[in-house]
Amino acid sequence: MKADTIFDLPEVLDVLGTLLPQGTLYRCIQVSKIWHATFIPHLWRTFTERSVQQSKWSRDLFFAIQAQINDPQNLEWYKDVYRRHAKYIRHLTICTPTILDACLDGTFEQLRSGSYSENVSIRSSGTTTTKPASASTAVNDVGGSLMTNLESLDLNILNHTIAFYFQMQLPGGSFGQSSTSVFTSTGFGTSLSDANTNNITGENNNSSNSTNNATTNTTLATTVTAASLSPLDTEKAFVKACQRLVLNNPRLRTLSSVYSMKILQDFEGGVGSVLRSLKSLVCVPTDGLIPGVLPPNVTHLKLISSFSLHLNSHSFASRGPGTTALVHEGLKSLEVDCVESATHIKGLLTQTPSLQTLSINTFLSSSGFGGDFATADPISVVISWPASQITVLKCKQTRDAFSSSYGFEDFLSCFPLLVEYHDEVWFPAIGAQLAKYCPLLEVIRIYQAASEFHSFATDRNPWHRPKGLPVNDSVSTLLTGLTRLRILDIRYEAIKAENILETPWVCLDLETFRCQIAEVPFLTDEEEQQVQEIRQRETQATSSALEYIRTDEEDALIALSERCVHTREVIMAQLSKLTSLKFLSLSPDFKTGIDLFGSHFNPKRVYKSERDGRSYIRYDDVMPDTLYFRLKYGLHQLASLTKLEYLSFESMDHRMETADIEWFASHLPRLREMRGLVTEAYVGMEPDPKNDALVALIRKLRPDVVQNQSLSRYLSYYSKYEH
Repeated sequence: MKADTIFDLPEVLDVLGTLLPQGTLYRCIQVSKIWHATFIPHLWRTFTERSVQQSKWSRDLFFAIQAQINDPQNLEWYKDVYRRHAKYIRHLTICTPTILDACLDGTFEQLRSGSYSENVSIRSSGTTTTKPASASTAVNDVGGSLMTNLESLDLNILNHTIAFYFQMQLPGGSFGQSSTSVFTSTGFGTSLSDANTNNITGENNNSSNSTNNATTNTTLATTVTAASLSPLDTEKAFVKACQRLVLNNPRLRTLSSVYSMKILQDFEGGVGSVLRSLKSLVCVPTDGLIPGVLPPNVTHLKLISSFSLHLNSHSFASRGPGTTALVHEGLKSLEVDCVESATHIKGLLTQTPSLQTLSINTFLSSSGFGGDFATADPISVVISWPASQITVLKCKQTRDAFSSSYGFEDFLSCFPLLVEYHDEVWFPAIGAQLAKYCPLLEVIRIYQAASEFHSFATDRNPWHRPKGLPVNDSVSTLLTGLTRLRILDIRYEAIKAENILETPWVCLDLETFRCQIAEVPFLTDEEEQQVQEIRQRETQATSSALEYIRTDEEDALIALSERCVHTREVIMAQLSKLTSLKFLSLSPDFKTGIDLFGSHFNPKRVYKSERDGRSYIRYDDVMPDTLYFRLKYGLHQLASLTKLEYLSFESMDHRMETADIEWFASHLPRLREMRGLVTEAYVGMEPDPKNDALVALIRKLRPDVVQNQSLSRYLSYYSKYEH
């Protein structure tokens, strides 16, 4: 049949399917038979049981299974859905063994029948040994798999979930639970959603025959109880099923599970004989260190903790004489969930001499940072850090780790080749170490975000900088010491203005600059008025051929005024040298970091306007000791920033006039977004006709420049508090 449009050509639709999200794909399969047949493989390409990652169609499928779970025949129909689409799955994340039960035919039958004895022998001592699995036995003797194209596999399953799964249907009971034990498997919902299961399954009316056959063959098995089986037996059966799945997917590149090492350790001939495609592995550490046997081509490893794992910082520090941790030359990237001491991290670095990227998700300090899992005592030995090849270091939850954990004082000394540093928090000690030990550093990113809904400040959700409080400048040492720095993103830290005047920056290739500049001298409104009056009196005296003699107070005020201008001109001159700059943010909007509306009757927050007598909310986070974007303060020097695309000066007292706006419009050709002028979403804020006129002018002169604000997505929630 001739296609009416290009959207009737399966070849074109197939290309589009690789670009669409699952929600869109689900709607596409309901358009026509051609679209249905074309997009179903793409819809099932990624299948996950994790609730935070699920799309609506997969949640509907789980809800439908849960609603029909009391009827084994209906349950088998839904399991057959898995079987019919297993060939399409490339990325699989599971929280229950259901899909393995469906797609690895017969893998759990021995367990259900109570005859789980094959490949298991019991020694006279009472211990059990399992016969190693090989690729040939898994594929030929044990059986194949309906899933053979997997690229990533995430087995997010705990042992109690496996045990409960095999408490199968009892008279009057439910699948997945015994009649006396109430347990709902992770990943299943509690009610039936409005799901069109015909669309989900991708089958036409002729699918009923295969469904009935599958139901006839397997209904009996699902009604057999295995209540007497021990958790050890069920876990072994699950591991064996996972081995079978892994061996039948030769293109598997990523394996993630607390059972990863159990799945890999029993392969006959070694892991390297069957898993050459595996590049990324997530597993549980061995005594806090990297397991001894890994697939040969694994380059990325993540060590995770589990409920049954309890790290002991002394276990890897005192392994006994003659014991040496195995070295893994091939690992390029290592991610560690938990580091308890300096000795622990040293042991990991010793095992990975070729490591390039290190990610540390949690530091547990000697003072107990990290909760109940922080059991390590400080190790009273001097740490000799091994030099490493690491170029990228990513940390999380490091607050107080370097300052309170013994041995971390010179932690960064082992990263002389470091190029990128990422962290969630920032404190001065890190800045000093980076400048001292990491001369090749190019990227510093601190993912420290202010909380939108909390009324208190934390290490990760800081308050705005209080007015008058001295600044602890830990950033200048980076700008004056790291010549290769390209990205500096530390939005809640501040640079002292006097430090910029004293020492010029050496990182002239900066492309991203996100940091505050503070302690710039300024005049209050009253002082500015006094300066104007002094200037007028001097002008009048000069025109009358008279000499005007200032008082000491007037001399001090004029000197301060000149210092305000000079300081800002020097800072503007320093910024003008950053000719590669594309992203410039000199002040974050701290309104997201404080609770304006927790108590909106607070007199410090509400005031009456002298203009109209109405009550308004006072936004008091605007900092006066910052730059002014005024031509008379050196703004014209920024004309050299011809590559600038983003400019933010929120929470700054910019003091712009019409001439300054006209300069912005004509001298920054690549500018695409500006933040700092628009205040439309600030609930209860007093209207400012002067600022509104500036916004209208820049929009008229440069309609291509988006005038944005940080709070447009959040303050609407508080519209009920508007006065």
